[in-house]
Amino acid sequence: MDMTYSSERSFPENTKIPRYVADVPFPGQLPRYQAVESPINGVNFADGNVTFQGHNHATSNYQPPHAIRSQEQQMSPASRPWPSAPSNGSMPNSIPHPQNMTAVKSGIAVVIPTTPPLDYARLLLSLAEDYFAAAHDESSLAALVRGEGGLQHYHGLIATGLGCLEAVLKHFRLQPRVEAMTRLRYATVLHEETENAMEAEEALSKGIIICDRHKFFDVKYNMQHLLAQVLFKQNSRASLKYVDGVINDVEAYQHIAWVYAFRFLRVFLSLELSTHLDTLAAISHLKIISDLSNRHGDKAILTMATTLEAMTHLRQSNSTENTEQAQRALAVARSQQLDSGVASHPQLATLMQCVDLCTTLQKLDPAQAVMKMHALQTALEALPEGRSAEEGSFAIPIAHAGFSATKPSTGVVRSTADGGIELIFNWLPREDIYALSCLLSGIAITHRNTTDGQKAEQMLKEGLSSQDKMIKNINTIPHSIELAASRNVWRQVLKCHTELQLTFALCVRTVWREAQDQLRQLQETTSNLPPEIADTLNLQILYLSGVISQGTGDLVTALSIFQSSSFALPSETYSPLSSLHLDLAILAALNTLLIIRTPSHPSNHLLPGILASLSPLCASNSPLCATNSNKTLLAAYHLLVATCSPTTTILHTKQHLQYALQAAKQSASNQLMCLTLNFMSWKFFKGVVGEQAEKSARASQALARKGSDRLWESVANGVLADTLDVAARYTEANEVRLKGQEIAAGLPDVMRDHGNADRDLCHEGPDAGMYGYYGAS
Repeated sequence: MDMTYSSERSFPENTKIPRYVADVPFPGQLPRYQAVESPINGVNFADGNVTFQGHNHATSNYQPPHAIRSQEQQMSPASRPWPSAPSNGSMPNSIPHPQNMTAVKSGIAVVIPTTPPLDYARLLLSLAEDYFAAAHDESSLAALVRGEGGLQHYHGLIATGLGCLEAVLKHFRLQPRVEAMTRLRYATVLHEETENAMEAEEALSKGIIICDRHKFFDVKYNMQHLLAQVLFKQNSRASLKYVDGVINDVEAYQHIAWVYAFRFLRVFLSLELSTHLDTLAAISHLKIISDLSNRHGDKAILTMATTLEAMTHLRQSNSTENTEQAQRALAVARSQQLDSGVASHPQLATLMQCVDLCTTLQKLDPAQAVMKMHALQTALEALPEGRSAEEGSFAIPIAHAGFSATKPSTGVVRSTADGGIELIFNWLPREDIYALSCLLSGIAITHRNTTDGQKAEQMLKEGLSSQDKMIKNINTIPHSIELAASRNVWRQVLKCHTELQLTFALCVRTVWREAQDQLRQLQETTSNLPPEIADTLNLQILYLSGVISQGTGDLVTALSIFQSSSFALPSETYSPLSSLHLDLAILAALNTLLIIRTPSHPSNHLLPGILASLSPLCASNSPLCATNSNKTLLAAYHLLVATCSPTTTILHTKQHLQYALQAAKQSASNQLMCLTLNFMSWKFFKGVVGEQAEKSARASQALARKGSDRLWESVANGVLADTLDVAARYTEANEVRLKGQEIAAGLPDVMRDHGNADRDLCHEGPDAGMYGYYGAS
């Protein structure tokens, strides 16, 4: 944010900000006396955030400012309920608490009823929380996130609340624990709402000194936890080094609960840097947590650590090795499912099921993915409702904490009412988990979207409906504008990925008009994202634009997209591109082959060069092929080598087709099986009379019909009609051919004309006939 807060504050124009204690709007003028040393009511903080509950004006002696001022003006100095401030400005040791004041006038004693003086420290703290609550009001926060103005008012409320906290810290002598918690709250707001990292660091450093002096370990560790995050914004490496030092100290004291907390913090900070070395460091810390929790019997912590380890492996790359390591980590997590500490936390079980489903999707195992999808949906039904579910936080019990907290609730590590210790994690609110599960479930059943009534599309559309509601209605739980904005960006990204998957599903079903509409919606949603997040999505959108152009017959536009620099293939065997970028580049090259493989195409001469560029990336003996788990992509490559390469022998053609057909069956890709069987029928059974030739052609026709692909259904009908012609079954052949022509009539004009032109080549050579069936596919 572009907001700063300092002793010499800089705020937006026309915003009245209190510069001194006297400027803070509270009843009466602040007397420079010592505050009554009494603890603050309702102290509560979590994850390093202290929250002072609002002052209950209904049960206090609170009076409006004008009432107090009028009473003071009517009183003589002798009859006021507090003495005048000393001329030297020093603080007296105590404040009188008279129930009645006695004034003497003309020898007559007059009893003047009075009330005890206000506890100004507590009042200022309550006012600060009121200002923060007003700033975090649901309606104003929603307007800010959507960019509808009010930022100056928001900054003014936050700055005034900070002024109240600063006044308490500078002008009142507080009890040590209350002062430490006030400094923690002050530093938390500075960290979340401003860019004043130095002021936050100074407040935390002073608070840590107080905690060391009075042995407030719980507050001290919360301060160190927050200080590491403050340092991370300024210097990430210094922050990691600081956390490592704190871990050593906590391990020396054998405070196991905080060893978990700081090691998890180290993991999250390392993952935020996203470099290879930091990712390895994160995995190393997770393994240490797993070993430590296993020794101390903290099964829920063990499950959390191994689940995060699996997720980290998946983030690292999509190689077969990382997928196997993720599976091993998940196996350890699943072995703890029957433990009472794990079974009683549905959020943890849901997180594990989400990562498990992602691992299965990475392996491209459709049957297992459907099973894992049902397990995820079962876990969703057990998610609790309430404030913690709306905040997205959940607590994991710790059997051996190593210390006992002195308060009912203390931040990252909490002590429960029954004396237990819990470690607090922040994940996703309940509604976000549901939207995420819709996306994962839709991906899991996309392979059978055309055969089960478009259930995948229905699931994805349900997720989009849920996401639209979340984006329009900001969460009712009060939080900072930075957290609200980041959560809003996350929901926009989730919506983009859901729309992206839906567009792919529509393209597979060859409903091009709906796919074009969905692509335009996707482009509009992506335009609202920050550039660093939108770059990867824009690359996928560009590829989808080429696919839709190719599907609608605009081959010139499609070819220009697929041959653009964005999809250039790497020249080395080791690719510097990311896994996603490399897969898209290979797909673009395969689409290019489908367009230019017709001998009459002006760019047909580029075909051998493209095949040569793809060979080191996709050949069975290439290093990238050995580490790439996307077998469907490799199957498509082998199919196109068999159909497009002019120098491939019959033996090599059979080998390529066999690899493609096996991979298509394993991944349950009806479309790949349809293409492969159509080519096999044409290549090996053309002009052959026999039962096997007819079975192959009819299997191709059934798969095309099952996949709701009109183009390939017309192709399959043509292949079957030719097979029946050879068998002298002319009447049946004509019926099948006419049906294929009726289906082809529904195709775009450009594709239909291109297919008819290719049919004229059927008698020009031994390989020309297949082009007539493929058309502009």
